Amino acid sequence: MAGYFGLEMVQTPWGDSSTLRERRLSPGRGTPREVARRNQRERLLGAMVAVTAEKPYAETSVADLVEVSGVSSRSFYQLFADKEECFLATMEEILGNVQRLAEDAVDNDEADAPSPHQLVETFVAMVNAQPAAAKLCMVSAFSAGDRPRERVIKAIEELSALVRRGLEGIPRHDGMPTELAQAILSGISLVLYRRLGANRIEGLRDLGPRLSDWVVSIPPPPGPFRPRSRRNRSSGERGPPPLAAHVPAERILRGFAEVVVEKGYAATTIADVAARARISQNTFYKHFRDKAHALEAALDSSGAQMLAAAAPAVRREPAWPGAVRVALEALCAFMAAEPIYAYLREVEVYAIGPEAVALRDRARGEVVEMLANVAESEQVLKDFDPIAVEATLGVFQALLYTRIQSGRLQDLVEVPPLVTYLGFAPVIGAQEAWKIASG
Repeated sequence: MAGYFGLEMVQTPWGDSSTLRERRLSPGRGTPREVARRNQRERLLGAMVAVTAEKPYAETSVADLVEVSGVSSRSFYQLFADKEECFLATMEEILGNVQRLAEDAVDNDEADAPSPHQLVETFVAMVNAQPAAAKLCMVSAFSAGDRPRERVIKAIEELSALVRRGLEGIPRHDGMPTELAQAILSGISLVLYRRLGANRIEGLRDLGPRLSDWVVSIPPPPGPFRPRSRRNRSSGERGPPPLAAHVPAERILRGFAEVVVEKGYAATTIADVAARARISQNTFYKHFRDKAHALEAALDSSGAQMLAAAAPAVRREPAWPGAVRVALEALCAFMAAEPIYAYLREVEVYAIGPEAVALRDRARGEVVEMLANVAESEQVLKDFDPIAVEATLGVFQALLYTRIQSGRLQDLVEVPPLVTYLGFAPVIGAQEAWKIASG
């Protein structure tokens, strides 16, 4: 049956959402205070999982949590300072349990090192068993502020260390670089992000073996990568004017992107955008219906410009797989040249939510289609598992995120070799993939 404020029954690690209120302890002097507090805390954590499974974090309120859990507002604030503290506590419980189960798998493994197959499949199985809890940690956390995002990154680092240890137990797989192991797990996480964000959970169980096969198929690179160096512009050197200098709508979109990067999408107002673009609000509404329409247009316009940067590079190098390398270089060059759009596309979209990520990914899909046409002409697509391709694209997005989020645009040149290697090493071998990745 439907729950409170129209909430459907959601499975949480602390019981189904419809049973949380029923788990209230009977009032009386016989219940120890610490037992009552633990009961209230668990019901609130379950409510956080249930509510954020149905509503964005920004729209989740303490009143929602109180209503679903049956815990009073007074008791809530005795346990947590605010909504964020409750969210972080919920994350900590879930991720701590994931880490413990992963470590148990390591301790119980009869081999010297844990099986990467076992670790990856256990991770995916946990997501499949508790999709709402996984969604909180892997989707909602990115829109809940800096502290939840940092906790997700820490969890990926911890789990990737186990995966890396497992790979070292496989012949010819020792020496996997730490960043590569973290990127591999990030790719898996983004495959799951896309499904959890769209509430597509019916096929999660089948992903485990395919993703673990992909992980095991990647050998460590035979040497360091050599990214093509790019000349930095001197401080007095100016490039050509941006498109916004000539097209009024583009000027509005650039102003919109700048404000969103500075203040966040939720806090951005039309008045802010109009002031930044030096236009009236009436002029804004002549071009865009509202803030959401401007977001869609900004992602569409920047995606089209990014695609335009990649297409000529691919046409100049039509042979597969060299076309992949030059396409990735062109995409990263666009990001380095357009830091505002880079941050909007590769960082802020996750704070906005899965719908914005899906809008962002339209351009990515067009780039993939362009490269697939080159591959099809050489009849090589049959060698690639679509899940492996999706995971490799997830690695690309994860590597962009870490560099752009920390302001390391100069390090974007490191991304194409890493992604090219991950994409081709399972198919053509480590040595050949490393040669192509190093240019």
